[in-house]
Amino acid sequence: MPKYPSRDKTRRPRVVRAKSSGELLQRITSGSALAAIQQSAVAIDALRQRLLAQLPEALRAHVTGVIAKPGELVVFADSAAWASRLKLTLADAPPDLAPEVEATDRVTVRVMPTGEFRR
Repeated sequence: MPKYPSRDKTRRPRVVRAKSSGELLQRITSGSALAAIQQSAVAIDALRQRLLAQLPEALRAHVTGVIAKPGELVVFADSAAWASRLKLTLADAPPDLAPEVEATDRVTVRVMPTGEFRR
């Protein structure tokens, strides 16, 4: 059997002061990723609303999400049939969604995954 090194018992355990819930919430929400996520969600929702305003009524109900990437706008539809119709509509008349999406950006249409897998 190997001989394990002895534990260093000379050091004292680190004492940590319990923080109040107010301090924890302030640390979490101030300047953290949560604030950036909230701002991003507001910007994506505004982008989605501008896109929906430019689409025909029949297609509006089938757009499930929009993501603005650098150089690309990704639009999600709820089925493959609606994705192809949406792709044709966006190819005929590209949307004017400035400032997030420039006219030179590529528009990609994808089907939103449902989480159900077929075998």
